[in-house]
Amino acid sequence: MALAIRLAQRGIEKVSPNPPVGAVIVLRGQILGQGWHKKVGGPHAEVEAIRSAIRAGHQNKLKKADIYVSLEPCGHQGRTPPCSAAIIQESFRRVIYSVPDPNPETRGKGPRAMRKKGIEVISNFLRTEGEELLAPYLFFHREGRPWVLSKWAMSLDGKISTRTGDSKWISNERSRKFVQSLRRRVDAILVGTETYAKDDPLLLPRPPRGRFPLRVILDRQGRLSRKLQIFSDARGPRIYVTAKEASAARVRWMEQQGLEVWKLSAKEQRFNLGPLLKRLGKRGITQILVEGGAEIHGALLDRGLVNEVAAFIAPKIIGGEAAPSPVGGNGVLKMAQVHSLKSLNIKRFGEDVLVHGRL
Repeated sequence: MALAIRLAQRGIEKVSPNPPVGAVIVLRGQILGQGWHKKVGGPHAEVEAIRSAIRAGHQNKLKKADIYVSLEPCGHQGRTPPCSAAIIQESFRRVIYSVPDPNPETRGKGPRAMRKKGIEVISNFLRTEGEELLAPYLFFHREGRPWVLSKWAMSLDGKISTRTGDSKWISNERSRKFVQSLRRRVDAILVGTETYAKDDPLLLPRPPRGRFPLRVILDRQGRLSRKLQIFSDARGPRIYVTAKEASAARVRWMEQQGLEVWKLSAKEQRFNLGPLLKRLGKRGITQILVEGGAEIHGALLDRGLVNEVAAFIAPKIIGGEAAPSPVGGNGVLKMAQVHSLKSLNIKRFGEDVLVHGRL
């Protein structure tokens, strides 16, 4: 099962909004086949493992074998046929999975179908490790809104730019390359109005490897320049989020550029991002990467909407009281209320240090 979970991690950048899943087929201690879900719309892990075993000449052994899967085998027809049907077809002796699937479309269907065919099914094996892998997927189906990953790069003294707004580059090239893997992992990317106005980012992963996340353009006051490159770059879906009072001409122009326009209610305009996240959840967005700036990070943290943080720290000192820090908002009143990270993963990228964890 530990191997199945490690295999699942190989697909993390290509499968969302599907969950990353791995599978291993075993007979009396011998691995006959293994596989993982490699991309959205492609074969699931169980099918990949079965094909791997067949290519190795083990098809006749499958009916005596066990298959370990990091997530409950699905029992519904989606982009691909149900994995439980493939397991039943090969008459496996036993199925062991780590985490029950919370998706109401398939929850419990696969195990019921397999048990009816006389296959032994065991659940909750290494469940803690499986849930760690699947945390964004499980959160989305529990809460109905995307898992939020806040990312920023800052100097050693906690600044994200100089007092004049110059921020290129605080982090080094190796750190920025890792950010591309975060962009490929998620379904959507969001930055605040000030970041668009100042940096004019495209927010596309490089290389995309076949996935272009949804880009969310937050412009409540309708003041972003139409010359921004994101308005002319049509690679992947884009949503322009603005005030209910936005001019018809501006909305029409955005739609002509291929953008979907969402108008915020008066309540949402007061930087309450909860309703926006809920609406993105209804669209099927399971994970969103927030790349700044300070106001939007602060607003999300103040409302308890951040699930994960990736903070890159460069050994540089910027100084200056007017130089901004990565997190604005109201903040906490007492140290007992601070947002503490767990499941910490600290990495070095040359001289930069990444502090990566979950809230």
